[in-house]
Amino acid sequence: PIDCENFIKKNMGNPYLLLYNAAACGGWAYVLYITLYVTMGNGSSQDVYQEVEKPLKLVQTAAVLEVLHSAVGLVRSPVAITAMQVASRLWILWGILVPVPGPTTGGGIVLGEVGGIRLQLGLVTLLVAWGISEVIRYGFFALKELLGYVPYFAMWLRYTGFIVLYPLGVASELTLAYLALPTIKSSGLFSLKMPNPLNFGFDYYTVCLLVMLSYLPGLPMLYGYMLGQRSKQLGGKSAAAKKGKTA
Repeated sequence: PIDCENFIKKNMGNPYLLLYNAAACGGWAYVLYITLYVTMGNGSSQDVYQEVEKPLKLVQTAAVLEVLHSAVGLVRSPVAITAMQVASRLWILWGILVPVPGPTTGGGIVLGEVGGIRLQLGLVTLLVAWGISEVIRYGFFALKELLGYVPYFAMWLRYTGFIVLYPLGVASELTLAYLALPTIKSSGLFSLKMPNPLNFGFDYYTVCLLVMLSYLPGLPMLYGYMLGQRSKQLGGKSAAAKKGKTA
């Protein structure tokens, strides 16, 4: 028989991290389920957003804790990389999607048509890319905290799925930002025009353009970092050969 108490003492990691990662994995699985369920039921992007808005806001905003985890040494992820990833997601959510829901949920960039199915970058592709990647990522870390090691299939998914999901996610993020730009410019969203009592001007439209341009150097850097991690984790011995322990 398995000695559960002894197993927990020897193998289980931080209970808080286990709870956090398991909850985040479940939250993103729910967001992904709603997205696919509504879409496959011939629902529009607006229908998807209406159903997924609250859980999406909750689960994505909670990712702020990951920067804190990294900063205090609770996890070994680089603070700068973590902050950059979380900041880009929060900007898309709270700086683009939430304040400009009409254009961002009602449009997209059509890539083509295959078998009568229109391929379009937009909200749905964003949620699918985010949802699958986060279920894989949080599931990976939850298993690591629970078992003390990561099964090879979970490790393979963690360091392989991003090859397609990351570019898809970035392309979808930029698509939503692009769709929101005309409204942001015409409405003066979050902007402060001169003259004013503060003698300070702020143009959110320009800021959005600069953030979008920052993706150009940011994408290769983050993608290269993940490729390096993939080579490190999968390029050598398998998890089994390492006696079930990951680096």
